[in-house]
Amino acid sequence: MQFFGRLVNTFSGVTNLFSNPFRVKEVAVADYTSSDRVREEGQLILFQNTPNRTWDCVLVNPRNSQSGFRLFQLELEADALVNFHQYSSQLLPFYESSPQVLHTEVLQHLTDLIRNHPSWSVAHLAVELGIRECFHHSRIISSLEGTQWLA
Repeated sequence: MQFFGRLVNTFSGVTNLFSNPFRVKEVAVADYTSSDRVREEGQLILFQNTPNRTWDCVLVNPRNSQSGFRLFQLELEADALVNFHQYSSQLLPFYESSPQVLHTEVLQHLTDLIRNHPSWSVAHLAVELGIRECFHHSRIISSLEGTQWLA
């Protein structure tokens, strides 16, 4: 009986992994040709994915415009717009300053930080992320000015 309990727990964990609407996934931008572009900010695009009845946020890879990363896939437009706005205001200095950010695991960590700490500045996020190149971006530098970190 204990075996079946562990089997059910394992299956449940795997199901949650794949059903997480905020799981970052590599995608082909061509997969969205039949979807409507609702919002666009830099490399970030919010699609209304009509076939799936979802709102998908895709970060187009600045080094290869044919590929990207789906940052979320949500069912409600209002939730998608709020998260898109949050990502569009925070992600740019990271993907512009370091190629390390353009990896699924790093983007997952960064987007989790943005969602879990909405009051954090880009400087806070950069410190937590720990990628040195990010500290050369003007937006991160300007968010540091006037803080105790420079003292």
